[in-house]
Amino acid sequence: MIKSSIAVTRVVNSCVLLELDGRAVLTDPWFAERWWLRRGEPLGLGIGDLPPLAAIVVTNLATNHWDLPALRALPARDTTPLYVPTAGMARRARALGFLRAERLSWGQTRDIAPGVSMRVVPAGRTLMWPNNAYAFDTAGGRVFFGGEIADVALLERYRAGQPPVDLALLPVNGLRLLFGPRLVMGPAQAIAGSSVLGARVLVPVHDAHGHDPLSRLFRPNGTASDAARLAGPDLLVTDLPTGERWELPC
Repeated sequence: MIKSSIAVTRVVNSCVLLELDGRAVLTDPWFAERWWLRRGEPLGLGIGDLPPLAAIVVTNLATNHWDLPALRALPARDTTPLYVPTAGMARRARALGFLRAERLSWGQTRDIAPGVSMRVVPAGRTLMWPNNAYAFDTAGGRVFFGGEIADVALLERYRAGQPPVDLALLPVNGLRLLFGPRLVMGPAQAIAGSSVLGARVLVPVHDAHGHDPLSRLFRPNGTASDAARLAGPDLLVTDLPTGERWELPC
């Protein structure tokens, strides 16, 4: 890995390998399909392809963001910090061998590696359970990851007391229940959210939506390509295929 740099490799959905000044962070792990939950896009990396991880961060407890059984194959479970939004998730992770699993609440911070700090940002709730977003600060720049966030107003409140970010990773498929609210941002919200954050680059996540029994209950509304069409000249939208490594321009 290259120091003083930021790189992104999308794995699938909101699962992303971030390289932050030479430290690898995995977001929203999802590696194994279920018969009732399909990816809708190729898997970009397998567990065995991952480098040593400085941390794993999870936004919410949905299976396609929190694939705990698949993480059994991770070789350094006992030493890898794993940050989750609920106490129950932390207990289950510790029972599986993640001795450094920890619930983090909104507003908490951690130094996850020398020169890499992280702040937990409110990202709303799914039913009664909180969703976390994460802001990373490094010498190479600032990165905001919101794997399951729907409301731009949450980003406005965050930015009221924080500096701009260089790179935003936000959902774009606008997934919603058939007769319910939008669960994540669509293209227009992702563009607006990137503007609020002061980001110069948006890498869309939560884009594809597989055809499976569960998909009959949900409807997507937008794609990364739609976000690219809506973006103005001050925002670069990088529609990153799974498995392709991309470096943030200096």
